[in-house]
Amino acid sequence: MTRFNLAGKHKVYPVALGLTAALALLAVGHASVLAVVLALVMLAAGVSLALQNRKREAALHRAVEQYLASQVTLGAQVVPVWNGHIEASREQMETAINSLSERFGDIVDKLDAAVHTAGIETEIIDDEQRGLVAVFARSEQELGAIVAAQSHAVSSMQEMLEKVRGMESFIAELDAMAAEVAHIAHQSNMLSLNAAIEAARAGEFGRGFTVVAKEFRTLSTRSGDTGRHIAQKVAVISRTIAETCHVVEDSVTQRGIRAQNTEATIGRVLADFKGITDALQRSSELLRSESVGITSEINQALVQMQFQDRVSQIMSQVIKNIERLPAILKEQQQAYLDTGALQAHNPKDLLDDMKKTYVMADQHVIHEGGKLEQGSATDISFF
Repeated sequence: MTRFNLAGKHKVYPVALGLTAALALLAVGHASVLAVVLALVMLAAGVSLALQNRKREAALHRAVEQYLASQVTLGAQVVPVWNGHIEASREQMETAINSLSERFGDIVDKLDAAVHTAGIETEIIDDEQRGLVAVFARSEQELGAIVAAQSHAVSSMQEMLEKVRGMESFIAELDAMAAEVAHIAHQSNMLSLNAAIEAARAGEFGRGFTVVAKEFRTLSTRSGDTGRHIAQKVAVISRTIAETCHVVEDSVTQRGIRAQNTEATIGRVLADFKGITDALQRSSELLRSESVGITSEINQALVQMQFQDRVSQIMSQVIKNIERLPAILKEQQQAYLDTGALQAHNPKDLLDDMKKTYVMADQHVIHEGGKLEQGSATDISFF
């Protein structure tokens, strides 16, 4: 420590000078009255000057004592307030960061649960036996079988319609045969009539032939009636077949339209269902990946929040160093009271003590007056 002594031998310098001047005047003036008077004046001036210096030194000592006392009072009263504010800020920051970390931890737990659930849902969707994709595949296959069955039914009805239409040719042949029977009956009737006329001309000799001609005419009449009856029946059958063909044709057309509409509807439903299935798969995968990404980001944020531990440790070290200030000021005051000399405290001692408490590279860089790089990491991690 450097000492500044305010009380020393310079207190007697004015008296010594006054006495020396008086002796010199007496020696020069051969002890004349004037010399004696001047010597007394010089001696009195020296004494007066010494008294004035003494008063100024006393005042200076009182000012220094008051200053040192005020420094001690400042350290005793202000430093605890500083420490209290710093400690309160540190505790509030620590409490807030811990609470925030707990909330982030809860969010991470919930995201983990969501990721787990999303994984299960994705597995359910992708399951080869019970998954949504498998259900869709089976539904598509079964609905396709139904559509195929309807198409086969329509094809069968079309084949039956063609066969029914093929009966029209047989009806035409039957109609022609009935007409032929009618024509034969007519010709037979004409022939029997001519035979009866000839039998009548033959008289008694043609009587037997007349009976035969009569029966032949009766048979031809009955054949004509049968031919007409067959033609009527054939006409009824032809109308019935035509009506049946028309009904079947309408039914085939309507069923074909319904089958096409059903196939189109099933196709749209399957397409929509597949779109929903694909969207669910994408959403599930996106939810899982985003949840994993958010969880990773929050974990990184939690790691970054460990700065609070470093800040808290640095602030605690600063508080301990500030707490030493009142003792240093008290030591200065006591040393002045004991020795009357001001002792300047060397800051190197305090800085060296501070340096001994550093545990991070950042603190050493700052201590040496350096500048921290943005995003630089410390040597110690806190967990």
